[in-house]
Amino acid sequence: MNSLSLFNGVGGVSGLSPISGMQGNGSSQDASVANLLNDIAKLIDGGGSGQGAGASGAAAGNGSAVSQFLSDLAAMLSDPKGTGAPSGTGAQAGSPAGGYGNFTAMPGNAAPASGYGGTGGAAGAGNAAGSGGSTPASTSTPVKGVSTSGAAPEGLSTAPQTQALSPAQSKQAADAYVSNLQKDFGLTKDQAAGIVANLWHESGGMNSGINQGGKIGAPGSNMADDNANGYGIAQWGGTRKQGLIDYARQHNLDPSSEAANYGYLKQELQTSQAGAIDAVKKTNSAQAATQAFCNAFEQPSDPQMASRLGYLNQILA
Repeated sequence: MNSLSLFNGVGGVSGLSPISGMQGNGSSQDASVANLLNDIAKLIDGGGSGQGAGASGAAAGNGSAVSQFLSDLAAMLSDPKGTGAPSGTGAQAGSPAGGYGNFTAMPGNAAPASGYGGTGGAAGAGNAAGSGGSTPASTSTPVKGVSTSGAAPEGLSTAPQTQALSPAQSKQAADAYVSNLQKDFGLTKDQAAGIVANLWHESGGMNSGINQGGKIGAPGSNMADDNANGYGIAQWGGTRKQGLIDYARQHNLDPSSEAANYGYLKQELQTSQAGAIDAVKKTNSAQAATQAFCNAFEQPSDPQMASRLGYLNQILA
């Protein structure tokens, strides 16, 4: 049969819908295309009265699959929203509902992988149902000891300090520092305790909001790097004192808080003061760790080592 005569609605096949119906717009055009495709499907399946002698044999192979495809395409055109409720008059009774997902009958086609299809796709592991798949969770592992947020270290407060700690509170803060330092830098308890003994000495009992001289509260405005204007758990002065204030502002913390003091200490030990951690890691006793941190990090003109070692005993008790 001449293909031109087919598309002009003439020829030996009965039931063909004239292509001239496509002159219309909107649903009438869609219905005409749907009718045409359904008629082609009938032609392939042998439903027309003017088939040649070998047509039925040719259709017996993959004709049914092609017919299914064309019928599904017709259903899609008749139901452009994929709702299963045909909007045009050309959809045949029994056409597959929801035309968008009905093309798996064609050879070589398969159902979409779970979670990666379009809207309405099955939910795969970690994917939202029908969302077409979600963005995979990040597989990068944070570098050990590197803070990725301003969250408070375990056991340390984000509240501003307004009064000096009691002995019991000092011990509690010291224990929290030891635990966090062990976790963040891979230290032994003795090594971490040596660091904290220095901090206890410098801050008069783990007071994160202490100005040099004993006043508790916000840092003083004098930023001189001298022996009179230190601030915080490590009695930072000069540019390092400003560094604590900047760190607190960046992480929405009060500079007098335990969380801000520990966070800034941790940042220094990861960067500009990393040598102090290296020195502590080379020690094999709490006393040696205390001395190593004092020399590498605090670098005081008068170490007062007996005081630092005395606080070490309290921390380890």
